Amino acid sequence: MVKAAQSKPEINIDLMPGRQEPAGTTGTAVHWALTIGRFLVIGTEIIAIAIFALSVKLSADKQDLKESIKSLTSIVSAQEDFEKDFRTTQNRINEVRNKRLNHFLSNKLLSEFLGLLPTGMTLDSLDVKDGEMAFSGSFASPKELQTLISSFSKSEKIVGLNIIKLAHPTESSKEFKFSASAIIISSQFEEGTNGTN
Repeated sequence: MVKAAQSKPEINIDLMPGRQEPAGTTGTAVHWALTIGRFLVIGTEIIAIAIFALSVKLSADKQDLKESIKSLTSIVSAQEDFEKDFRTTQNRINEVRNKRLNHFLSNKLLSEFLGLLPTGMTLDSLDVKDGEMAFSGSFASPKELQTLISSFSKSEKIVGLNIIKLAHPTESSKEFKFSASAIIISSQFEEGTNGTN
């Protein structure tokens, strides 16, 4: 008969020291502290990773903002140039408009003034400044002076005739010499009202 092979008992030798946890309340407290500590470490690592990801995102946003600011700065500077050109052009248009208006008013003023002068009177000088006019000239007879005074008294646009100087004829000059001033009513010319001569 064949003898049954006898099974050898398994030998297990553990040379590593076993974990020994304290028993009782102290053991429970240590176990609880280790568990909480693990969760704290994991939570801290998750927060650190989230902060790192947020810093990467904020860095990318900052770069995008820098590029956006650069493009907006160029747009603003282009608009400033456009605004400067627009203002310069507007100022030139206003200057031209004012010059045309002044020229138009000067033509109307000169036309009105010449209409007030008697036909035999000649002018030597005419100066218009700050709403007043000064002029000088000569005439042959006192009748022309009376006509001049009469026409200025009827005018509503050029008023306040003041004869500053009047010189009688001499041997060298057979004419009366005079200088006078008058006040210009600018509003009458701007409104385009017609005065009486």
